[in-house]
Amino acid sequence: MEKGGQEPPLVDGSHQRQLINKSETPRTALVLYGSETGNAQDVAEEVGQLIERLRFNTSVLDLDSIQLRDLVKPTIVIFAVSTTGQGDFPQNARKFWKALLSSALKPGLLRKVRFASFGLGDSSYPQYNVVHRLLHGRLLHLGAKSFCDRGEGNEQHPEGHSAGLREWIVALKASLFASFPLPPDEPPIPDDAFLEPKWKLELSGSLPHGDNGCADTDKVVSKLPGKPDKQLNRNAMDAPSTHLLPVRASHTALIVRNERVTAPDHFQDVRLLELRAAGTYEYRPGAVATIFPKNFPNDVQAFIDLMQWESVADIPINIIPSYRSTASVLGSPSPLRHLDLATVRLTMRWLLENVLDIMSIPRRSFFASLAHFAGTATEDERYQKERLLELANPELIDELWDYTTRPKRTIIEVMSDFTTIRIPWQYALTVLPIMKGRQFSIASGGPLRYDHSGNTRVELLIAIADPPSPIIKYKRRYGVCTRYVTALQGGQHMNIGLQPGYLDVQPSEVDVPVLMVGPGTGVAPMRSMIYQRLAWVTDNGERPAGKRLESDMLIFGCRCDNSDHFFRDEWQRLADTEGLTVRTAFSRDKLHPKQYVQDKIREEGPRIRQMLMELDGKVYVCGSSGNMPKGVREALTDVLAEHSDMGEEEAVAYLERLEKAGRYKQETW
Repeated sequence: MEKGGQEPPLVDGSHQRQLINKSETPRTALVLYGSETGNAQDVAEEVGQLIERLRFNTSVLDLDSIQLRDLVKPTIVIFAVSTTGQGDFPQNARKFWKALLSSALKPGLLRKVRFASFGLGDSSYPQYNVVHRLLHGRLLHLGAKSFCDRGEGNEQHPEGHSAGLREWIVALKASLFASFPLPPDEPPIPDDAFLEPKWKLELSGSLPHGDNGCADTDKVVSKLPGKPDKQLNRNAMDAPSTHLLPVRASHTALIVRNERVTAPDHFQDVRLLELRAAGTYEYRPGAVATIFPKNFPNDVQAFIDLMQWESVADIPINIIPSYRSTASVLGSPSPLRHLDLATVRLTMRWLLENVLDIMSIPRRSFFASLAHFAGTATEDERYQKERLLELANPELIDELWDYTTRPKRTIIEVMSDFTTIRIPWQYALTVLPIMKGRQFSIASGGPLRYDHSGNTRVELLIAIADPPSPIIKYKRRYGVCTRYVTALQGGQHMNIGLQPGYLDVQPSEVDVPVLMVGPGTGVAPMRSMIYQRLAWVTDNGERPAGKRLESDMLIFGCRCDNSDHFFRDEWQRLADTEGLTVRTAFSRDKLHPKQYVQDKIREEGPRIRQMLMELDGKVYVCGSSGNMPKGVREALTDVLAEHSDMGEEEAVAYLERLEKAGRYKQETW
C-alpha cells in the first residue's frame, strides 16, 4: 500500500473476467476516435471507461486502425470525431472515411451495427461539426442504427467541448441502460472500484546504467549540420533534456535560431524558430510542423518527491499489457505506440520528462482516478477524498472550473494540494495524461523551403503562452509546449512531425488573385503562401518581374508598428519589388488610428469585391479563433452588399458558395 493512501477496490484478472462475461452473450464495445490535437481521443477514453463499468469488453482505437468489417463485430460502436480545417476529417480518420464513402457499399450493409456518436467542433468555423454530421449520416445511410441522440461539443463554449460532452454522457448512459440492460444479478461495476489498467508498468529487474537518453542520438544527428547537443552549455536542471524523443515517422531537425521578434517591452514573447531537416521534404502553404514538448527537470523532480517515487525513479521499467488489454474485442494498443521504445532506457524519470503531462490543467477524469487512491483513516484523508469526488462529479462542473481552469492550476500543483494522495507508479500511464504534440503553421515557402545544401528549412512563428492567473499570482502560468520552445537553443537537435495541413494551396491558383487575412501569428501561413506564389509565378513566367504579386493583397493586424509588426521589412520589399498590396491594422499604436483587420477589409471594399466577383479570387483567413474570423466574414458580407447589387442575405449566400467551391478557406486556432 502506498503511504498516505490505501489500496483501491480493484477489479482485475480472472475476477474481472467473471464480472464482465458473466452473461451468456459477451457484451463488447468498440470506441473509435478521429483526433487531430488529442481532444477526441480524450473523449473516447473517457467514454471507454464509462462503458467498461457497464460490463462491456471495450477497445479504444483511432478510426484508421480498423477495417469496415470490424464495425459489425462488437455489440455497440461509439464514435468521437473532431472537425478540422475546412470541414476535414482528422489525419487518423481519413482512410476510414474514404472506405466508408466507397460506391461499392450498399444500403443496409451495416444494419447489424448499433452506434452512438459525439462530435467536437468550433463554431467560429463555418463548417461547424460537419465531419461528425457527415459520419453520422453516412452510417445511417448504410443501415446502422443509432441508439442515442448524437452529441456535439463546441470549443467556443466557456467550458470548451466538455460542456456538451457532460450532457451527452448522461444521455448515453441512460440509452445504454435502456437498450442494453444488464441482468438483475449483474449491476454496473461501482465507481469506487478501480478498474485494472489495460497497460501497467513493472520493474525490468536490471540496474540502471548510463544515460537515460536515446542510444542512437549521435548517429542520427551526425547527418545534420551544427554542433553535437552534448556541447550545449546549460544547467541540466534548468532546461529539458536535449536527447531526441524517438517519435515514429518524425524528422530530425537542427535548430538554427530561436529569436524573439517582438520588442523587449512588448507584453508577449513571440519567437521565430528556424529549423533544418536533412533531405528534401516537399511542403506547400498551410503545412504544419508538430513539436513534441518536454517537461523541465525541476518540475519532474518535484513531482517525484511529491509521489515519493525516488527509489524507483531511475530504475529501468517495462510497459506490459494486462488481461483487459487482450480480452477486448480488437485489443487495446499501447499508449506509447507513437514512440520507438527500443532506442530508450525506459524509467519513471524518462516518462515524466518526455511523456507524462504533469504541467497540464487536469480534466475531470483525473480526479476520478485520484479518488481511488484516497484513504479514509484520518480527517485529512477523508476531507481530501470528499473533495476529489466533488471535482470528479459531472454535476458540479463549476467546482472543477473554479479549481482548475480559471486559475490554470496544473497537475503538479494539484498534487501539492492533495498531500495525502500517492499515485502508485505502476498506474502512472493510466492516471496521468500523455503529452500531445502541438502543431504550428509553417511560415516559410518558395525559395525559403531549402538551404544551399538541399536541407529542408522550416520556419515557425510561435507566440509564447504566458497567461496571467487571477488566483495563483505568485507563480507564472505557461503553455506546456511554448515554455519548452523558450528553452530551445541554436545548435540543438529535435524530432518534429511534418504534415500537409488543410489549406490545400495549388500551383494553379496563381491564375487568380488571393486575399490573405492573417493578424498576429496568423500571418505565418500567409508568408509561406506569398513566397510560394512568387516562386510559382516566376517559374511559369506568366508575369514580368516587378508585377508578379500585384494581384494579391495581404491584410495584417498587430498592436503596434514597433512591437509586433512581424516581417515588416519583407512586406515593404515585396510591395516595392513585386507589387504586393499590404494593408496593416494597428489596434494599440498611438501614431495610427485604432483598427482591426475587418476595418481594413471594409476600406478596401471596391477592390475586394472585384477580386472575388470579377476575377474569381480566393480568400484565406488564419489566426486566433473566436471573434476575428466571425468579424472578417461579417466585413466581407458588408463589402459585397455595399459595392454590388446584392442584399445582405445574398452576400451571405455568396460567401457560402465560395466556401463550398474551395475559394474561402479558414485555419484558426
